[in-house]
Amino acid sequence: MLKIKVITDSSAGFSKEEAEKYNVVVLPLTLSYDGKDYLDGIDITTDEFYKLFFENQEKKGLAKLDVLGLFNKDEKGFPKTSMVTPAVFEDTFNKVISEGYVPVVLPISKKLSGTYQSACIAKDMLEDDNIIVEDSASALGAVKVMIKSLLQKEYETKEDVIKEIDYLKKHVNFYAVPETLAYLAKGGRLGKFSARVGNFLHFKPVIQLDFEGVLVPIDRPRGLKHAFKAVSDYLNDNPIDFNYPCEFGYSTKEENVNALIEACKPNLNGDYTKAQISPVVGAHVGPGASALFYIAKNEVNKKLKD
Repeated sequence: MLKIKVITDSSAGFSKEEAEKYNVVVLPLTLSYDGKDYLDGIDITTDEFYKLFFENQEKKGLAKLDVLGLFNKDEKGFPKTSMVTPAVFEDTFNKVISEGYVPVVLPISKKLSGTYQSACIAKDMLEDDNIIVEDSASALGAVKVMIKSLLQKEYETKEDVIKEIDYLKKHVNFYAVPETLAYLAKGGRLGKFSARVGNFLHFKPVIQLDFEGVLVPIDRPRGLKHAFKAVSDYLNDNPIDFNYPCEFGYSTKEENVNALIEACKPNLNGDYTKAQISPVVGAHVGPGASALFYIAKNEVNKKLKD
């Protein structure tokens, strides 16, 4: 039987307790904000970072759009993230291998982060073909759901592991609903024109991930209540497979994700958990964002167009 140990970065959203429970190595990204650097989850907690960041944004007015949709051009207040370096991966690989495990790296999409490339460089440096580095082509808590699902089974060979990851990539799905579009726009995840119009008309887009791991708004209901109902309706086409983990996520307002859960109740026929989204991602989706991450019964069509 192959002994594997999964390695990911902190954007996957594993808490310290979850990482210990699932025996997952979580490498912290560096959050740079307001002239200071923080190791995600080590130097600053999720709640501490959200409080620091969102309160400062409100004070400076950087998160607000005026009626003309004009952005403050000074975006120095927006946090930056630094990927895990190849050197850190090399040290981690050596440690994991010395413990008798096969390293399996499953980070967020290479379209959203350079962590995948860092892991590939470290693998090449060690010249060890037994190390598995796979692009999840996903993001947020969807990567966490993939990792938990992967660890439910046992594997005989490296090829078996890769085959299971390929299955999960085709079936993993998530729907996210931001409360405001300003942060997605300012972080470069959404066109500023779309953000201006959306905020002015009170649209709350339902966001999905395409096959390359890019965030795409697939629906634009007006108001959170209608957006949450839209997510529940989408589950009729992409039903949840409760043989795998299912998780609801939120950035700052638990009452919003509770409302999403309530709206999805007709399609919740199994167990699910609720957790806070990593600040690395939460800074881009903004306060009040809610999401659902799961493995679908069918292959999910991710060839999406905005």
